[in-house]
Amino acid sequence: MNIVTQLDRTVLLCRDYVHDGLSNEAIAASFVSQRVLCVADGRNLSSHSGQTCLSTLVTLLSRMGIRVALAIPETSLLLPQPPFVGGLLRESLLASSNRLVAGAEVEVWDGKAKADLTFILGDSRAVENGNACWRLGGSDWAGVVEQRGMVPRWIGHWPVGAMVSAALAAGEAFKHAIRRLTFRNSEDKVFFESSLRAKWEFASVAPPASTDLGEVDIVSAGAIAQAAMYALLRLPSVRMKGRVFDDDVTGETNLNRNMLSLVRDVGSAKASLVAERCVPNFDLRPMRERFGVGGLVEQLAPCVLVGVDDIPSRWIVQRHTKGAVLVSGTSHFSISSSSHVPGEPCSGCQHPVDEVGGAATIPTVSFVSFWAGLAMAVRLIHRAMGVVYPGNRQHLWMTPLRMDLPGAALWSPVAARMDCPVKCVSSRQAA
Repeated sequence: MNIVTQLDRTVLLCRDYVHDGLSNEAIAASFVSQRVLCVADGRNLSSHSGQTCLSTLVTLLSRMGIRVALAIPETSLLLPQPPFVGGLLRESLLASSNRLVAGAEVEVWDGKAKADLTFILGDSRAVENGNACWRLGGSDWAGVVEQRGMVPRWIGHWPVGAMVSAALAAGEAFKHAIRRLTFRNSEDKVFFESSLRAKWEFASVAPPASTDLGEVDIVSAGAIAQAAMYALLRLPSVRMKGRVFDDDVTGETNLNRNMLSLVRDVGSAKASLVAERCVPNFDLRPMRERFGVGGLVEQLAPCVLVGVDDIPSRWIVQRHTKGAVLVSGTSHFSISSSSHVPGEPCSGCQHPVDEVGGAATIPTVSFVSFWAGLAMAVRLIHRAMGVVYPGNRQHLWMTPLRMDLPGAALWSPVAARMDCPVKCVSSRQAA
């Protein structure tokens, strides 16, 4: 397999800003040649949150082709961490070397090798490596990365904040890699400056002891849906059943962001892959058919997760769902995530116009797709807990490069539109 092909969407994303004279190979090399050191002690890895933070960080870094060095003790896994296999944390992470992206190595740090960046979990003891260093901390629903201060030890069992922290850290590693390249316009470098401190918190509520999400259909088994399932699989005592619709197979170019996919899965049906990786937590039936334009159209479950890029297919999903529709998408460095229940402005109000020329190849990178899936998973969990976002938070727009700056994430209502292609109740009332 070719690392440039596997990182194709990430290379395409970098081309928005790097000099046109740079080859695809040179852009990919800036990621592949980077080594990131991950440090954690046994106390921070004795919790499910700490283990999830580290495994998610390694996943997101590896899917950018970045080499990962581990300075951690061996620890028994408290809960499964798919697609990693086995009962020991370090052993399972080392076994993922070259299996998430061919060429992305995971190794034990020898105490001497130079690293470009260091990430330290919680209050673990720092190691001297002479590079930029962040501590990763958080709580049940919030995550933070901090360069200069201390953060508390990971002790929790509910890992949403742990995944937030890992996504924030992965963004810092991406920015470091792209800063090593020549920019087309030097003033664009401000978007890629490192963050001294960045934080994000989803609405904080008491984590449930157990949650049955009921019947949920998933339209698309691509990057966003896999990120959502990856997140949900790590939430203790969460159960669901439903169907996964997708007629596509896993390609090399999917490996840079599909959180449940392995190199050996190239050529396999995405719907079947997702259903298999979710066993035994979720009972999902793979539907190896496209739902929407040019595919199957039928009544869907009371709740539907939509990660499909095609806008008209989103409209069809909305027309064939009597309950909640949760939609997430990405565009370059930004994500859009919204929820639509009966009586609210629908996904047609949110996206009333199709893309010119239809859906195109979308440049993206692991942590951007992951944010989109994580936001959708959190909406689903909150809905099941009866903690619904207010109307002024129906839509989330986030650009997670500079989460240290105000305006990086914006909540907003969705306006009912008279030209809504779905012709939902809200749009008819507006008319």
